Amino acid sequence: MLRVSRVLEGSLAHKCGIVKGDIILSINGNKINDLLDYMYYSKDESIVIEYIRDSNIQKVGLINRKVKPLGIEFEYENVKRCTNKCIFCFIDQLPKGMRDTLYVKDDDTVLSVLSGNYITLTNLTTEDFERIVKFHLSPLKISVHTTDPQLRKFILKNPKASLILKQLEYLSSHNIEFDVQIVLMKNINDKDNLDRTISSLANFYPNLRSIAVVPVGLTKYREGLFELEPFSKEDAKEVLLQISKWQKEFERRFGTKLVFASDEFYVKAEEKIPDYRFYEEFRQIENGVGLLALFKKQFLNSLKKLKPNVKLKKSVTLVTSVAAYKFMKELIETFNQKYPNIKVDIVAIVNNFFGENVTVAGLLTGQDIVSQLKCKEVGDYVLVPACALNHENRFLDDVHIDDVAKEIKKPVYPVQNHGRKLLYYLLKGGEKN
Repeated sequence: MLRVSRVLEGSLAHKCGIVKGDIILSINGNKINDLLDYMYYSKDESIVIEYIRDSNIQKVGLINRKVKPLGIEFEYENVKRCTNKCIFCFIDQLPKGMRDTLYVKDDDTVLSVLSGNYITLTNLTTEDFERIVKFHLSPLKISVHTTDPQLRKFILKNPKASLILKQLEYLSSHNIEFDVQIVLMKNINDKDNLDRTISSLANFYPNLRSIAVVPVGLTKYREGLFELEPFSKEDAKEVLLQISKWQKEFERRFGTKLVFASDEFYVKAEEKIPDYRFYEEFRQIENGVGLLALFKKQFLNSLKKLKPNVKLKKSVTLVTSVAAYKFMKELIETFNQKYPNIKVDIVAIVNNFFGENVTVAGLLTGQDIVSQLKCKEVGDYVLVPACALNHENRFLDDVHIDDVAKEIKKPVYPVQNHGRKLLYYLLKGGEKN
């Protein structure tokens, strides 16, 4: 059974009378146990939904000729939890006293399909794999890290982790596509082991759509945890060179680069971010692969369409991460060629909350932003990366964006990860379109 949390206005479900709080029992006589059942059985053109409202069982029929989404959102309570004890787990590196939801370790196939969450496959039963094939849940996002059975068992601290190649073979043989990520750890799964992992994964092409290699994230809260080292500038350069060799090999064999390093490696190595065309279809952009390249393209393309304006005057503070500072600075220098009287002060916020090894925008906290802006002249308003906020506009430390605005006594606006959005807020601030 699934309980309805929201019905989109104007949707098919809204038109046929489904409301928040209804419990979906079956679709066309098929019992609905979870979201997978709902996703599969709601694809027919003719649908009869059986549901409970006010303790009464009711039915409604609808015709969905174009097989569009019905417009129902659900309370998803039975999230599959992670059964691993990964040596690099970021949640284990969180300080105490944060929101309870931040400590939830999910490893859920439904969230992989719906939200792009990465799963390890270690908590799936034979029946779960059969349902993936039956419902054709594709593409999946899978955390692999290494294909060496013993090393993967060590990294994930789970005996079932050693089955990864057999599991990928099963999925591939049933035409399930997947993107994989490798969280790279110095002297653990890098160098020769990375070569072996990439080589063995390539055997699953074309069902394997892409491989992302991302550096391990290390906070200052690692007391009692497995000792891991951050990558140095020289280490990052070696990783990029290693991946580049594989890209050339795969382009020759498959016509695609297939494996990509995350933007963090380019920043750490102080290497130029590749052109956006380098990233092909941006299959793992939410994993920080090609994010900066696409952002730059969006920003510059939008800027070209605008006329220069020397009359427009204002002062703006643009909050960014340490990793993105140089990149943002170059964009703003280009922006100022058209808008010389818009002063943009780019502030790279040092992550004191999680530790200085954490340099990405998505992990900035409200208290760090406040402490590092409070004694500065911030101009007319402040822009912060929206990726650091949840749907309630709260940072990871539970500080609300409005609280930041009160502390620094200036308006604060979140800017989505899109170059055109940043350009708009630089020019318009909080004005509505």
